[in-house]
Amino acid sequence: MTKENIMNYLIENYNTLAYTHDYVFGYVANGMVYGAIVENAKDLLPYITSLDRASKKNGGTYQLKYKPNKAQVAIIIEKATEIKPICTVDYLEKLNAECRQNRGQIFEILVADVLGGFQSTKKNAKFTDCGDILVGTKHYQVKYLKATFTDERTIKNLKGE
Repeated sequence: MTKENIMNYLIENYNTLAYTHDYVFGYVANGMVYGAIVENAKDLLPYITSLDRASKKNGGTYQLKYKPNKAQVAIIIEKATEIKPICTVDYLEKLNAECRQNRGQIFEILVADVLGGFQSTKKNAKFTDCGDILVGTKHYQVKYLKATFTDERTIKNLKGE
């Protein structure tokens, strides 16, 4: 299978299995961390994701990743229904140094707070069961830099292959 075919396979299956297609995508600009709210981003994934490969010790599978470049951030901004400043980069780095959580987990907590929502009560919940955060009655997946959407092994396991 070519890399393009693998990427299409991952996107197609992720979109089929995902509980929600509403996202808060994180990005950095001018020393600030922003959260771009994108409703129904299903059709956006081919343009803002990339294919990466896990290390051999992590299975060596292909992964669908969120590692946006400037052009991809511009696409997200264009499609966003709202953009919220979340915190400064310095503040995020300070929290990262103090906490036992990665930047993505910290970003998720901060986004939930800024949007007046809360994190999913299920720790390590599957993307097929709920969003990362709940704002009112709406679920959102939250993605920060270098986030993984899914990988080959996860899709095969979920499909029973």
